[in-house]
Amino acid sequence: MSEAQLFRQIVESLPNGVLVLDLDGSIVYANQAAREFLQLHEKKNSYELDERIRQFISSARNGDTETLEIGAHTMQLAYRDRKEGDQRAGALLYFTNMDDRRKQEFTANVSHELKTPLTSISGYAEMIENGMARPEDVRAFAGRINREARRMLKLVTDIIKLTQLGAQQIMDQAEEVDLYELAQENIEILEPSAHNRKTSLSLSGEPSVVTGHRALLSELVYNLIDNAIRYNRDNGSVSVRVHHHVLTVRDTGIGIPKAHQARIFERFYRVDKSRSKATGGTGLGLAIVRQICEQHHAQIRLESREGVGTEISVTFPTFHED
Repeated sequence: MSEAQLFRQIVESLPNGVLVLDLDGSIVYANQAAREFLQLHEKKNSYELDERIRQFISSARNGDTETLEIGAHTMQLAYRDRKEGDQRAGALLYFTNMDDRRKQEFTANVSHELKTPLTSISGYAEMIENGMARPEDVRAFAGRINREARRMLKLVTDIIKLTQLGAQQIMDQAEEVDLYELAQENIEILEPSAHNRKTSLSLSGEPSVVTGHRALLSELVYNLIDNAIRYNRDNGSVSVRVHHHVLTVRDTGIGIPKAHQARIFERFYRVDKSRSKATGGTGLGLAIVRQICEQHHAQIRLESREGVGTEISVTFPTFHED
């Protein structure tokens, strides 16, 4: 076996994806892992490549990395210049599947999040059971147990939703859904919560029909409005607008610092952990929103200023009949 054949055999057996590109950005070689991860399809001796990867390649410099959601995978891309002698001859792109690492982080986060309410419930229940709680404290302890149990139930429910979102074929159950109608329904549901936090709710726009899974789209609308209420301030407001296949939720809340905005849709990511837990947040609401958007091929955009408020817009694709 020649050195070239041995090298190719080694690269083909790597768990990470390897792409070799020429100066025009065309793929010269893709190993098996890259072909599987990226679902590359060879057509007329050239490969069709995801547009987001092309954009990364076009602007990347030697040593740059980028993390992208590609199909069912979370991939980290690493860019390296490819040289022949002293001349640049193209680029090398390395793909690392981050799914296993994300699963480990997710499991650790779930364990941590469940441990906190369970410890609280166990502690208060033990004090009542052993007669250590004064009669006048029993009612308060029972209230705390109830709150922690509800918090744990919401966390488990959100985890189940995320698991289902990653597994089911959502668009097989698609139907025509009016975003304005969904917004109206969820504003009515959340009105008591807004009232308790002295937050006003308003809806503007007009009927806008999109194609999607009604229950999941309702969950998306609910989570966005609920989040806007939770992170608002007393006497604040939440404005919901539906216009031309775009749902926009704007609040006058605490805002999100610039450094945190890129990660706000990650599972269990919280900007202010103490406030999130105080308001009953699980850190999964926006992660669910992001996954529902991905299932519906919708684009999500966030604009936020710390101390001023946050605006999140979801733009759904428009399908035209032939």
